[in-house]
Amino acid sequence: MFSKSVTRYRFFFLCVLCVFAGNHSSFSQTDTATSPPRSVLVIQPQVHIGKLVKIYPVFPETDFSALNELNIAVQTAGSKEWHQSFHYPQVGVALFYGYLGNNEVMGQNFSIVPNLAFNNRRGKRFWLQTRFGMGFSYFTKHYNAITNPTNLVVGSSITNMTFIALDGQFKLSSHFNFNIGLATMHFSNGHYQLPNLGANIPSATIGISYFPTARPQYYKRDSITRPVKKLLFNINVGYGRHEFGGATKATGGPKYNVFQAALYVSKRWRKVSNVHAGVFVSYYADYYDFITSEELFDKQQRLKAMVVTVFLGHEWMIGNFGLVAQSGINVYSPFLKEYRKQEDAKTTADLGRFISNKVGIHYYPFNPYKTTSKKLYLGMYLKANFGTADFAEVAAGYTF
Repeated sequence: MFSKSVTRYRFFFLCVLCVFAGNHSSFSQTDTATSPPRSVLVIQPQVHIGKLVKIYPVFPETDFSALNELNIAVQTAGSKEWHQSFHYPQVGVALFYGYLGNNEVMGQNFSIVPNLAFNNRRGKRFWLQTRFGMGFSYFTKHYNAITNPTNLVVGSSITNMTFIALDGQFKLSSHFNFNIGLATMHFSNGHYQLPNLGANIPSATIGISYFPTARPQYYKRDSITRPVKKLLFNINVGYGRHEFGGATKATGGPKYNVFQAALYVSKRWRKVSNVHAGVFVSYYADYYDFITSEELFDKQQRLKAMVVTVFLGHEWMIGNFGLVAQSGINVYSPFLKEYRKQEDAKTTADLGRFISNKVGIHYYPFNPYKTTSKKLYLGMYLKANFGTADFAEVAAGYTF
């Protein structure tokens, strides 16, 4: 089965390559030294060959996975300030179609993933490219207690997909690069529907980069606007939903609301970095439901369903977007303490009682390079207790 799948993917890859090569002569180079710097289209077909990592004793048997990727990107040339700040990255949207090593249990996968690529030039004909992305994925098969009980990896049709890749880029001509590298992909529904062990696939990659109108001849270099480096205050409110339980149990339960509020200070550090420090408070409706049904605490039951976390964070400022990573310590979590005690948790999973992490994205309607305060932003995050997904969150915030 695997050999047939690889043959099919190889055929797809060669067909795409032939189409691009056949149309090469229909494009011409129009950039001149006197024309404005212009971003150009990049088309990147690639194949990922890897293996689903077994991370739990009860896990589907799989052979090698193979995923096709078609990344449609733009090579920036400095028309915006953040292009120059990040040394002219590529901005793209990748389409994936994949076989995860067991069609009967895992099915097939379709994904759409916005991504960024940063070039680290080493020479005239070879350089390294670091690329990462976050988007959404669809699985044709997921866990079902009756028809698919062994698929503890994916509990829902729709999941998040996050990937990071390191490619060696070999320049073949002004229109073509040959790419070879390594990547790792992660799929998770953020604990929205159990089970949710998540799929992790390290892979080797091979592909090409095709520039229909060739690369930019030169790049714009202006003086960069320096953001005000004063200390700013931020408020943030968020909402999420998840199922109660561990990564593999209990399945088929109701979805519960999670409400969160944060107060933190931030300060711009250099032109692309924004550092955070503060506290967020989370209220879990499922914790409260468990507390009242099991009579876990006699008093202040709603208060006991809260978690208070102090955190540090960093935000990469990319135009009107910010990529956010935060990590904190739970300083108040009475329910988690009591629940872990009842579960008799003695493994590293118990670190989820103490450590809380978030990764996500901010969107600023107004250019944050020019307005550092009194600005609204929208957020989307994946929240985890140590390494275990907790919930996906949407949020809104204000800086003053």
